[in-house]
Amino acid sequence: MTHALCALVVAGQVDTPRAESLGLRAGLAHADITVFPIDHYFSAYWAAVRGNHAELDLPPGILTESVTFPGEEVLHDLVREVTPGHAPRFAVIQTEYFAGTGDQWAAAFDGKVRLTPDGATINEALAALGVEATDTADEFDVIGLGALRGNPDHLRTYAALCAGLGA
Repeated sequence: MTHALCALVVAGQVDTPRAESLGLRAGLAHADITVFPIDHYFSAYWAAVRGNHAELDLPPGILTESVTFPGEEVLHDLVREVTPGHAPRFAVIQTEYFAGTGDQWAAAFDGKVRLTPDGATINEALAALGVEATDTADEFDVIGLGALRGNPDHLRTYAALCAGLGA
């Protein structure tokens, strides 16, 4: 069974109408965690439109290990716009699994400051956002990430938008 997901995971209260106006559609919400499926075209589009070509403080090598990991700092800007406060807590996560074999990448942030170490797992990123594992479920399962098997079709639009912008 395939699990290929890329998402922006946001801790705390989210202004859902504002998020939707920015193309962020919640794929999952659990307690004070909201998961917005995104992809590298989504972040490249917003970086191009807003002229923000800075990169997040990502672990060394993450963009070569996963050439489709969204690393644009504009993601911080978008999260800041849909949450209260100036230093939102969020993570960028990505999985690529087929039949139990594959990889995952993750980085969690408090504003622009990275909270997770190099090589962090998705569970470590979720824990940095306050998700607590239980005796029977890790952080991934606590919030129900297993139910999101892949990214939704509406994200395909961003590939065409990027092509139109030359991004």
